[in-house]
Amino acid sequence: MIKEGKFTLLEKRGPVAKITINRPDKRNALSRDTIREMLGALEEIRNDDSIAVVLTSGAGDIAYCAGRDLSEFPTEGGAAVEPERRAQPRAYHVAEAIRTFPKVTIAVVNGFCLGAGITILLPHDLAIASDQAQFGLPEIKRGFLPYPIIATMFKTLIPTKLAFELILTGENWDATKSMAAGLINRVVPHKELDQAAWQWGEEIGRFDRTTLKYCKMAAHASMEATSVPLAAEIAWLMQEEHSRVNPKAYAGTKQFHK
Repeated sequence: MIKEGKFTLLEKRGPVAKITINRPDKRNALSRDTIREMLGALEEIRNDDSIAVVLTSGAGDIAYCAGRDLSEFPTEGGAAVEPERRAQPRAYHVAEAIRTFPKVTIAVVNGFCLGAGITILLPHDLAIASDQAQFGLPEIKRGFLPYPIIATMFKTLIPTKLAFELILTGENWDATKSMAAGLINRVVPHKELDQAAWQWGEEIGRFDRTTLKYCKMAAHASMEATSVPLAAEIAWLMQEEHSRVNPKAYAGTKQFHK
């Protein structure tokens, strides 16, 4: 089943859903309306108990997301930001929705992933990319800051020197270097990407929904803890809570009690 919006597509197959940015003529750049549609699609899936994994991708073979739609940007500086512009939806809002999403998220990078594309890539739990994918932050060449990326990149496991290289050079990385830096998990041949992404989602989607949710919650809470002992205590408390609320907890240990 595919639900078509004006700028996005929403497809569901068993336990896996896929949100596709559908602006191939604009290299899937994020306009404000596209951002609104993506937020709406995520909210719809949030309440769908049949879905365990969410993929995101871009339409066509050229780009996952080439960044924000620059036709919505100012053409010169020297003026204060207007309040109405500050209140507009931003790529960061999509990134935050993905970061805090209760289901597993996988970015499927089929081409250029630039600027705001990196913003929404980073908070995904997992990422798989075509061997033709390119990753970069061209903002410095356009005269403005990649501010959402700066806000999130240094909260990830990307080494500091590599993060600065992306931000300060504006040069693109290929998929191999991006995987070595920790931006993505897997690289597959371009023609195999879509099938590999669905298959990965289906494999993860076979696990118990509640256990998946608590694994993600515990991981995020531990990463945000201020010390290792506190992270360990948080993970233990979540394990206890999971045991109370999920009748299927420890189901995989029964074979060891015969």
